[in-house]
Amino acid sequence: MEAIIVTVEFVLTALPRFAAVLLLAAAGKWIVVKTLPFRAPEEMMLRNNAAAGIAVAGAMVGLAIALSGALFGAPWTHPVDDILHVLVYGVIAAELMRASLWVNDKAILYTFCITEEIVRDHNRGTGYVVAGSSVATGLRVRGVLSGYSESWVGGSGDMLIYFAVGQAILFGGALLYTSTHYYDVHKEIEVGNNEAAGMSFGGFLVALGFIAGGALTGATHHLGEEIAASGVLAGFGVGLLLAARVLVDKLLMPGSSLAKEVAEDQNPAAGALAAASFVLVALLLANATRSPQVAPVPVPAPAAETGGGQ
Repeated sequence: MEAIIVTVEFVLTALPRFAAVLLLAAAGKWIVVKTLPFRAPEEMMLRNNAAAGIAVAGAMVGLAIALSGALFGAPWTHPVDDILHVLVYGVIAAELMRASLWVNDKAILYTFCITEEIVRDHNRGTGYVVAGSSVATGLRVRGVLSGYSESWVGGSGDMLIYFAVGQAILFGGALLYTSTHYYDVHKEIEVGNNEAAGMSFGGFLVALGFIAGGALTGATHHLGEEIAASGVLAGFGVGLLLAARVLVDKLLMPGSSLAKEVAEDQNPAAGALAAASFVLVALLLANATRSPQVAPVPVPAPAAETGGGQ
């Protein structure tokens, strides 16, 4: 009975933070939709544009993941303090999300115009890549908000640096994916309207988000050491992701080639399978390399948090 009472009290004390994040999500949705390079409501409701719907859905999921970073390390002392903590870091998360979405649109699918592909061609492959990029951004932002720094001023600078590190991991991984693939990824998505290729690439971006977010989670103010460690983990993770294609070819698709199924046959099942294999590898790696949670030792003056770390 006591456990039930404690659980109910725990849930009730969490409601103010949940309400604050819910309000931020509503505001963030408007911000993110305005950030997308097309008129989302018109495309989805009036033109039944599935590509736009896929892109917006990914953006909403990414926003929710990013905002969840605002809940890390909330004070848990007073409802007002809890709400202020959530609001401050929630606004930071939404702004980082918006900035990253704009940059990703210019840098990941850089060989063609995303707006034209989604609005004019209803290109679902492009929609999946935009969605994957959005979810990856949310995972990175959540990782950035979980770190520790010695002061609030230093923490703000640390967040920007770690955000840039996560962005570099995403760009570098995406470049390796497109440059080492068996087919021209951009051409397949743009010219071939290849939904399977978009699924595969979008899943790879989500996997990169897991890896970058995991590498940045709990980072401290020791920038040099943390960046070096994040780089090593990210490099190892990207290598495993690229090797995952071989796993799919040899074990999950016997008698066929994943590249052929995606590029020539435009098989959505193959694209979904490739995406799932990337996410599977990244999710397991992120959890396998996560530092064990150790109860902190009380000290007279605890370090300030850059974001949501406990």
